[in-house]
Amino acid sequence: MVYRGCSKFVKQGLCLLCFVAVFVCSFSRGWCDERGETEALTIESITRRIQDTKDRLLRDSQGLSLTYTLGAFANPEFEFGLSGNATICNIIKWPELYIDVTGVNVEDGSLFHRTSVYDFLHHRTVALDPQSQKATIYPARFFFSSGHSDYYKYLHMAEGHQFYRDGVPFTQEPTVPECFARGDYHVAGIEEIDGERCVHLQKPGDDIWISLDHGEYVHKREMTSGPGEPHPVETRVLSYRLVDPSTDFWIPQRIRRKDYYGPADDPDKQGQVKLGLEINVTEVSQGGIDEAIFVLNIPVGYHVSDLLVEEKYYVKQTAFEKLMDGSHWIISTLIVLALLIVVPLISFLLYSRRQARVE
Repeated sequence: MVYRGCSKFVKQGLCLLCFVAVFVCSFSRGWCDERGETEALTIESITRRIQDTKDRLLRDSQGLSLTYTLGAFANPEFEFGLSGNATICNIIKWPELYIDVTGVNVEDGSLFHRTSVYDFLHHRTVALDPQSQKATIYPARFFFSSGHSDYYKYLHMAEGHQFYRDGVPFTQEPTVPECFARGDYHVAGIEEIDGERCVHLQKPGDDIWISLDHGEYVHKREMTSGPGEPHPVETRVLSYRLVDPSTDFWIPQRIRRKDYYGPADDPDKQGQVKLGLEINVTEVSQGGIDEAIFVLNIPVGYHVSDLLVEEKYYVKQTAFEKLMDGSHWIISTLIVLALLIVVPLISFLLYSRRQARVE
């Protein structure tokens, strides 16, 4: 009986010991795996992976078409400027980008419609505003400088996001992975954000969480943005959409951005959302792009602002109108020649006739 009791006690102890051993091994394996993965995810390796995702999104050889809505869920100062949602169509086949935006203006309820074509190879952008019959030509070397390429900006993948006229850089480099070249970011670890496994990159004033589950996109970012009046900004991907199952190509479907009141604003509003915007992709497709869409002709009669070299304004004319405008100097020249030749000739003839009468 004593032997049996001891045997039973020993068996229970062995079972408990085995359970503890399995638990410790599992925990240590998970901890080691996570630690090993964190150590493997260096800034250099993360930069390469983000660039691969970025090239896939922006420079896919087939091209990518996106249609999405953009609306404000927090807009106390009417910063957004549009009533309800704007509908944006983005078609990109590198090095060209087509953007078409429609919406309703807050101030007077009028239709807002703007179409732009970017040619990044020749650093040229043409933007048309049919309502005001205006066209603007400006450099495209600051990739996605338009206020309507928000999808790429909210992912912090809009390369060289600057003001195209002044070339004023933001207080912090806003794009990834270019911002990591400074060398002041470090890998803080692997974290889960709303069920999304992310690698956390950090520097003073900037926290970036890169998705590890749906492509290396910026899943969340908390930073200070500018350039004029720096203020806190937060972006977050709410959901993803599978584009190509064969290559496991995902894109962010819903993205939310919050701009907070900054130090230059009312102190009582610090920490409050000044402008909250949300993007929702409704259509996406790869390939099948008609490249004629990247040819944007300026209609006759449009007022053109050419900012490529300097500020130059003119009215688009027909070929005949241009000819007539160009012929003004010819007519003026002929009049001057007539005065120089005909008047002396008439004077000579009158003088000759007078001399003949005298004789």
